[in-house]
Amino acid sequence: MLSKSFANGTRTWTAPGGELRFWRPAPYVLVLRFRGSLFDIEFARIAVMAINEVVFSCPDKVDIFHDWEAMELYTSDARAELTELGLRLVTRLNSLSVLTGSNLVEMGVTMAGIKLGGIRMFNTRADFEQAVRYAVESRGGTYMPLPPE
Repeated sequence: MLSKSFANGTRTWTAPGGELRFWRPAPYVLVLRFRGSLFDIEFARIAVMAINEVVFSCPDKVDIFHDWEAMELYTSDARAELTELGLRLVTRLNSLSVLTGSNLVEMGVTMAGIKLGGIRMFNTRADFEQAVRYAVESRGGTYMPLPPE
């Protein structure tokens, strides 16, 4: 069973497989960070709830940043759940970015990106955090991710 805590606008869920934390540094920016051995369907459903909450409470398109640098694996049903959400919300998303640290996670994100028409991928924390800052400093829905180098 997951446990949850709320502090300073940050929501955190923990389970034996890891920890999911999310926060909104701006009304139109959502950051989700997962750390742990396995991102499963239970964590995916919590992420879906958080994303829907932000998307439908914001009049502008939103920028979503997934910090998955410390994610070791994620299940195919979790990937399918998030990909289907992305397809449903594509007109409400300004950008979708993912920081990865695992080759297996990166491969899964690449496959999801093909289905979604593109996900901005990062492999360094500094570049990822800079992108989050740029999105926060932009007006809602106006952040323009740089093309991959």
